[in-house]
Amino acid sequence: MKKLLRALFALFAVVLLVAGGVAAWGWSQAQAFLDAAPQEAGEDLVLTIPRGAGPRAIARLLRSEGVVTNADHFYYFLRYREATPKLRAGEFQFRTDHTPEQVLTALLEAREVMRPVTIPPGLRYTEAAVRAEEAGLGPASRYVELAEDPEFIATLSLPLEEAPRNLEGLLVAETYSFPTGAGIDDLVRAQARRFVEIWTDDRRARAKALGMSVYDVTTLASVVEKETGQAAERPLIAGVFHNRLRIGMPLQSDPTIIYGIPNYDGNIRRKDIRKPHPWNTYTIPALPLTPIAAPGLEAIDAVLNPDETKALYFVSRGDGTHHFSSTLSEHNRMVDCYQRGRKHRCN
Repeated sequence: MKKLLRALFALFAVVLLVAGGVAAWGWSQAQAFLDAAPQEAGEDLVLTIPRGAGPRAIARLLRSEGVVTNADHFYYFLRYREATPKLRAGEFQFRTDHTPEQVLTALLEAREVMRPVTIPPGLRYTEAAVRAEEAGLGPASRYVELAEDPEFIATLSLPLEEAPRNLEGLLVAETYSFPTGAGIDDLVRAQARRFVEIWTDDRRARAKALGMSVYDVTTLASVVEKETGQAAERPLIAGVFHNRLRIGMPLQSDPTIIYGIPNYDGNIRRKDIRKPHPWNTYTIPALPLTPIAAPGLEAIDAVLNPDETKALYFVSRGDGTHHFSSTLSEHNRMVDCYQRGRKHRCN
């Protein structure tokens, strides 16, 4: 009996030693995994975590892309850290020289990768629609549909006295950022929200002091935007237009003619200047019916804070800038000088 007990005790001791060895080996393996990174000199990777992907699928994806060294170990690490309920879908940025702890931080705490979409000032909503489609947000037709839908427009809470006929000029042209999966609706709503944001109490008060509505300012700003690409000139051009409106003089802005010409081919003809339509400011002594493009914030502020000037006219010098005149005779000389090449008229 004593021999049996001694044998059993010896066997138990061996089992303990083996178990201890296995545990020590397991611990060393786990520690090695937690301390290791796939690469010493890493690189940035943007990976998409699909919707509905479980922890095993995520671990396999990270392993296949070289973000972690072992998919099974990372799966059990997620379970050990009780992180599985917190995993999110979306695009995330990782590095291939990060440890599992750093990878987990990226999964749980890092912001989803956002992709920029730029809509430049001076575009009609039909043109902005094309940019949105090119950015991969969806069909241009959806952008146009929303911009012309009265029921949708009514949901935007725009700071206007009356509902607009469409969203021309009211979708702010800036750079926006969206996560994967965003669409046309997200962009249009973001642009409309930005319009609401820029019309602060101060800007509204300034518009009121000028005797203009928010829509009036936006409309005039769209004309200023289309007249010049020179930021420094915008307040002066706005001053000229304010002077003309004050005395009931037509704005006589070529971009307003162009807006009303279907399939514009790049040329303004005499018949185009004479043909009345609601945007032709050669035939109406007032603002066009609607904005003719999306003005940038600089153009809006130029209309709200125009330069004080006696000028009533301006003509392009051909280099992107303009010559401003307070009399018609001077203006006609400058037209001869810059538009007709009669250099003797430049003085």
